Amino acid sequence: MFESLQPISYAVVSIFFFISSITTLLRIYARGYLVRSFGLDDWCMFFILFFNAGQQIILYYFLHYGAGLHLTTVFTTHPEWLTNLTYALFAEEIYYIWMHWVIKMAFLLFYLRFATTRTFRCLVYGTMGLNTIFSIITWLLYVLQCMPLDAIFHPAAHPKAKCVDRAVLAFAPTGFSAFIDIAILILPIQPLWQIQVSVRKRLTLIGILSLGSLVVLVSMLRIIVLVQFEKNIDLTYTLGKLIIISSIEIDLAIIAANAPSLKIYWSKYISRPNTPTRKDQYESITLSTMEGKKVLSQASSCHISSSNKSGARSNMISPEIMAEEADIGIAISHERMLGELTRGSQEALWNSEDGIIVTSSVGVVVQDKPRQEAGDLEANYYVFDKE
Repeated sequence: MFESLQPISYAVVSIFFFISSITTLLRIYARGYLVRSFGLDDWCMFFILFFNAGQQIILYYFLHYGAGLHLTTVFTTHPEWLTNLTYALFAEEIYYIWMHWVIKMAFLLFYLRFATTRTFRCLVYGTMGLNTIFSIITWLLYVLQCMPLDAIFHPAAHPKAKCVDRAVLAFAPTGFSAFIDIAILILPIQPLWQIQVSVRKRLTLIGILSLGSLVVLVSMLRIIVLVQFEKNIDLTYTLGKLIIISSIEIDLAIIAANAPSLKIYWSKYISRPNTPTRKDQYESITLSTMEGKKVLSQASSCHISSSNKSGARSNMISPEIMAEEADIGIAISHERMLGELTRGSQEALWNSEDGIIVTSSVGVVVQDKPRQEAGDLEANYYVFDKE
């Protein structure tokens, strides 16, 4: 056993805060400037950048006033620190639930980007409601845990105070949080599997979102530490363990929430082929932006060819290449998609209900016939065939 957990606590808290902050900044840049698809989920993570800084201040405050040291050491050298830690614990309880609420809402708002069915949207909104209700219940538990509230900080002055059992305060909020985490983990599997991209890329995105399972695992480990904390087993030393596990839990949740947006960098700078097709671009951007109703379901093309009298063709773009180039499907916004498709085909039609674009594929064939007098020109000199 370490004589002091403070060096490890400072290192873990600082490293994980740095990594989560970098991923948040990368997300903001990618969604705001690279693909220009900044949504409500991104705003949540933008504010988390500042909220998490506040969380770090509280954790450093704990460590400054003896968290991670053995209780006997603190009680012998600085007994007044115990009161400071009690006030900080109450503030952390309120703030910690707020952090979790915002991060979970960021996850769920991201899911609405690819919510193409009413059932899935209802499930997402229902989970949002549960997340909010559980958070409010937890806040009420914390604020009303003792009557009067001052009994939390000065128990000796209120011998007849009525307080909620500490086990309820510890494990009820953890159970609520774990339930929402599991729901967030399970919700997107089916709709993501139905996205119109390759199986490999569907599995990739599901794998990215599955990073949230690490948060569930850390939450379970946090329960073990909470059991020790509630039994007052070397209170300040156990608080050091709780700081480590709580910091990892929060920052892993932030990293997992940012992970889908970081796919933009992978597709743009690392795994991009030498000559990417529009289909590659479509799948890559769709995996990172996920605008549900804007996902392109079908697009065809227009090819123009010229034939001489022997039937040989020149200056021809093959239907396969044109179809690939027309498969733009940039799922960012209604207006941007219309603009891209209009340049490829003037006959593009947009159905706002199911997000399907239907275009006609028209082949124009110009036949080179022997020179004739004006009166002898045949009616089918110019043949327009609709394929």
